Amino acid sequence: MNRLRYRLLLLGIAPLFVILLVVIFASSSLLRSQVILSNLLNDYSRQALLASELLANRPDVWQNRRLAQDILIRMAEIIPTRLLLFDPQGELIASSDSGDALLIGTRFEFPNTNDAFSQGNIVLAQVGNDEGLLAPIRDSLNNLQGYIFLSTPFAEFTRRTTTLVWILLLTGGAGLLLGVLLALGLTQDIERPLKHLSQTAYTLALGIAPPQPIPEDGPQELKLLARTFNAFLERLQTLETSRKRLLANLVHELGTPLGALISAVQALLSGAAEETALRDELLQGMDQELRRLKRLTDELTHLHNQAFGAFELHYQTIHPTEWLSAFLAPWAQAAREKHQQWQVELSDNLPSLNADADRLAQALGNIIHNAIRYTPSGGKITIQAFADEVHFHFIVCDNGPGISPDEQSLIFEPFQRGSTAQRFPQGMGLGLTIARDLIHAHGGHIEIESIPGRGSCFKVRLPLHKSDPNAESQDR
Repeated sequence: MNRLRYRLLLLGIAPLFVILLVVIFASSSLLRSQVILSNLLNDYSRQALLASELLANRPDVWQNRRLAQDILIRMAEIIPTRLLLFDPQGELIASSDSGDALLIGTRFEFPNTNDAFSQGNIVLAQVGNDEGLLAPIRDSLNNLQGYIFLSTPFAEFTRRTTTLVWILLLTGGAGLLLGVLLALGLTQDIERPLKHLSQTAYTLALGIAPPQPIPEDGPQELKLLARTFNAFLERLQTLETSRKRLLANLVHELGTPLGALISAVQALLSGAAEETALRDELLQGMDQELRRLKRLTDELTHLHNQAFGAFELHYQTIHPTEWLSAFLAPWAQAAREKHQQWQVELSDNLPSLNADADRLAQALGNIIHNAIRYTPSGGKITIQAFADEVHFHFIVCDNGPGISPDEQSLIFEPFQRGSTAQRFPQGMGLGLTIARDLIHAHGGHIEIESIPGRGSCFKVRLPLHKSDPNAESQDR
């Protein structure tokens, strides 16, 4: 009984078994008392009435006992039961059964029959060890001449009803057995997916082997449970793959700049510091590697905050025209260093915007950084900013290699990098994820439109007014 299927089986069969027993015994009792017994008594009552009427027209039977005996024997051929004839005092004067010869002349008492006989009714009575129907015999003047007794086969009736009960029990038992077999099959359909689920979860918990998706079968609720578990398993495997990819990327991203910094430091210690040009070149390279490490730590900090719920925004009132002019200047310089065309289109009179300036700069900077990174030398990058009644729009377009439709739905996921990005080993694949998270945190939306070979456009939409009760408004 420790298994679920047997408990479910007992839950379904136990009430059915009790109900079946109640129905069987109630049915047998009803058949016995209301149907069989009633019909039997009616039949024998009519036969007793017929016999009393026949004997009422033969007054000679009371003077000639042999004649009475012969008449009862002939009547027994018509009424197939034992017939006894009594005089008014209860003395047995004739019987259709030859075995009653020694009882002839014996007087019997019929208690509690006087009132019934005064009404001319047929009553149940017992003669010796036999039960039967006792009917009065009256002449045309309604004078009592005697009694006729019909022995009824109540013992046979009891035997037949007992047989009926056993038939009902056997039939019900067979039905119950069939129900058990069907219930076993149904409970197995419930137990099988739950067993697969528990085994897979146990394997997953112990790390014995890579867990496999479980079959989605059984009732609808269990199918939904299996589908949910498979989705959880797929998500868990994705996170495990991401974790391994994060470690691999982290080793690479930390190892490369640290190796470059160590080489530069060793060069400076070896006398390169005395040569001004070489020293400046080494320091500039060290600065770039340190900036790269700073961007890496920023990405990891965002990942940590996102995982542990420590992500907070501090809203300020931003004037986009002034803010964008200062924000875009370093990126314009970076584009010119790669010999890229840089075009900025800002609408006049941009309305003020409530946002976290630092976080927004980080999000938009990641988008622009990707555009500069993947746009080839001589390519073009266009920045557009405008507003409608409720939203601020910021668009970054490039004519780089573009992103395939299959990869467009994945580029915002952590550690996901398009096929084009594989040619650029730097980065952990978190830039666009961070940009998306920060824009969503501002109540905004980001989408991409890209055609492979022709470039990409990232479109950002932010609400103009989104208040933060804990932030102090500040003009910028």
